[in-house]
Amino acid sequence: MKSLGICVVSVAVLMGLALPALAQTTLTKPEDVGLSSAKLALIHDALKMQIEVGQIPGAIVLVARDGKVVYLEAQGVTNAVSKQPIKTDHIFGAADLTKTVASVAAMMLVEDRKINLDDPVSRYIPEFGGSRQVRVLKPGSPPAPFRALPGPGAPSKEWGEPQYEMAPAARPITVRMLLTHTSGIQIYGVDNTFPPRGPTDTLATFVPKLASIPLEFQPGSRWAYSNSVGIEVVARVVEVASGVNFRQFLQQRLFGPLGMIDTDFGVKRDLTARALPYAPGLAPPTAGEVTGLSGSAGLWTTVGDLSLFARMLANNGSFGGRQYLKPETVKQMASNQIGPLVMGGYPPMGMPAEGLKFGLGFLSVTIPEVAGTRLPAGSFGWDGGGTRRFWVLPDERIVIVSMVPLIGPQAAPLQRTIEAIVMSSIVRQ
Repeated sequence: MKSLGICVVSVAVLMGLALPALAQTTLTKPEDVGLSSAKLALIHDALKMQIEVGQIPGAIVLVARDGKVVYLEAQGVTNAVSKQPIKTDHIFGAADLTKTVASVAAMMLVEDRKINLDDPVSRYIPEFGGSRQVRVLKPGSPPAPFRALPGPGAPSKEWGEPQYEMAPAARPITVRMLLTHTSGIQIYGVDNTFPPRGPTDTLATFVPKLASIPLEFQPGSRWAYSNSVGIEVVARVVEVASGVNFRQFLQQRLFGPLGMIDTDFGVKRDLTARALPYAPGLAPPTAGEVTGLSGSAGLWTTVGDLSLFARMLANNGSFGGRQYLKPETVKQMASNQIGPLVMGGYPPMGMPAEGLKFGLGFLSVTIPEVAGTRLPAGSFGWDGGGTRRFWVLPDERIVIVSMVPLIGPQAAPLQRTIEAIVMSSIVRQ
């Protein structure tokens, strides 16, 4: 293994690419860990094609095996207007990838015996102990129209306004239900009169307001993606169980020890030039000044930092000589925890839900042929905004991380191609 500061033998050099900007990252020759340099080089061609046809402006891709980075490339621009070259150390809003970090935090406290997965949430947030109502479509009512984001919207012209009736919740919401998106809190894309989150609200002041909103289905009876609020409740449970705020817990137990120096709720002032806003003119928040911490979508990170988190998971919860999670905990998080339930109501990672299951915070591939991926069964990961993604392939000890400076489904074709290329690069003995 050789530093990027000197002449290296790497995929980037072999392909004549610019060296990655992440000075702290080292590249290992793919053949040293059983991968083919020539096959991995096809990722460059895949990026180039998607950029040239205008599918994406640019992308960053990282591949690691056995904890060692073997491929790291940034290609294209940050957006079609500025034409700023994208770099490997650019900081992205992590979007929904924040949920995976929150889930790991909760499971660390499960191991510490400070959280029990089957505890009712009211044990940690007393307001959740009151009676709950479930909003049910009336027989013969038109279905609720799908919306890209929760919130008020016009009724469907084709179907008319959906009609609901209320029923009492049959069981309390548990921590496990929150982590598996089976709690009934917010189906993705359906309006549900959520309380507004004020500029001074913290998790401690906002989450209790969620205790009285109607649920979308009986707790534990369905899977439906809780995009904005379900994991906010998890983050608050982490605060209560640990005795420190969510940011402090993550810094002390994950980011600091793992070396995720660019990851925070917001962007450090001296790093703003490296940050890519979610949209032009929308400045990222400043790290240390964010009071409304979020377990759902609040983090900002880099490909390199995210790979440290993913490499820890790929190594059975251990990295750099430190154990963050027990191997059995990682396996539990990555395996089917929803039984026969189908992941309906949200297109996860642009893949058919019938070939996928959900664990504790992670999506898991169960039938690759149905899911439309070359990744093997047991691969797990998650998606942020459709364009920030990571996969862990535990049996192959491989990690794939990619980021595209967009929000939406545009990156899905590229992701399937990258997955196929990485699998084809494995040198079988």
